[in-house]
Amino acid sequence: MRVFLLATVVMVSAFASPAHADWLLSAFATHAIVGQAMKISVVRDRDEAAPLPERLSAVIEAGERRVSVELLAAVPGARETFRRDYIMRWPAEVTGPAVLQLADGNSSRLLLLAQDAAPAPGKDVVATPPPQILPGATLPPEPALTVNEPMYFLFGLRDDFSARFQLSFKYRIFDPEGSVVELLPALRGLHFGYTQTALWDLGSDSKPFRDTSYRPSLFYEWRIASAPDSLHLVGIRAGYEHESNGRDHESSRSIDTLFTSVDWRYSLDDGASYIGLTPKVWAYLDREENPDIYRFRGYGELGVRFGRDDGWLARLRLRRGMGGVGSTQLDLSYPLSRRILSDTAAYLHLQVFDGVGETLLDYNRSHGTQFRIGFSIQR
Repeated sequence: MRVFLLATVVMVSAFASPAHADWLLSAFATHAIVGQAMKISVVRDRDEAAPLPERLSAVIEAGERRVSVELLAAVPGARETFRRDYIMRWPAEVTGPAVLQLADGNSSRLLLLAQDAAPAPGKDVVATPPPQILPGATLPPEPALTVNEPMYFLFGLRDDFSARFQLSFKYRIFDPEGSVVELLPALRGLHFGYTQTALWDLGSDSKPFRDTSYRPSLFYEWRIASAPDSLHLVGIRAGYEHESNGRDHESSRSIDTLFTSVDWRYSLDDGASYIGLTPKVWAYLDREENPDIYRFRGYGELGVRFGRDDGWLARLRLRRGMGGVGSTQLDLSYPLSRRILSDTAAYLHLQVFDGVGETLLDYNRSHGTQFRIGFSIQR
């Protein structure tokens, strides 16, 4: 009977969509479980510069009943412009065949079969609220390899012609659905990260790199679940990080730290703009090559973000050392038209750095206020 019903639903879906839908919906399963989250894929019929939104309003129709639901991006902050995965929780009041479509009606109509969750054999059904703090991998998983920190290539003219660039990624070590995590759940959310920042002297004859910072890290990441209508997104990281400049003798610099950071984002009233705070604190395990670095870099930093994903975004990073000095870095970026650059070079980027420690070699020295401009592929 169930197979017959699903077949009927699929046949009806051929006649259920608008003649031309701007949004196409697809599901990763043919049925929905009441009260549980499910993943919906949304495809825009044309690739545009603006990313797909973090939230989409949708409607479920079952007979005469219409229930409003909200689709939340499976990977907050991602920049997908053509296809994006969303998560929605199926409402308890809708069971049986039902149709899902976006609230504005300009989407395909997705037909699903909703059913109650089956209790475990020999156990009574007990309503329990979902956990609020979960390892990142237990929420709808992001891809295993993703961007970690902003990636950019910038040019500056102060003192001499130079460039500063940064590459960064993170890798989720274990598959959240794999046998290792099933055997050892504590390994959920374990990541390897790597960030490389270089200052390149383009004005000299040999064009040497003045200094390069290499930062491998091993950390555990949590994402804090929130209600579907919440305006807050929170993530937590804790782990180990090594930083060195790969040089020897008197030019060698390195530190080892244990760190904890929080990434909090709050959506403003218009839904597109947001403000974010990213405090980070650390403890030094080794600073033998630069024993007084705490006087200039301190034991923590504060990051602030303000703007919107499809417009201007400002990022501010503040560090204050125990010796009363520190650094300030301001990054401003704006999406570029893909007619100017390809999809991989998406933002015009302006950076201002003032204070000590633009490179690890110069952790205790300042070269004045530095202005640079270029492009970023991730911000």
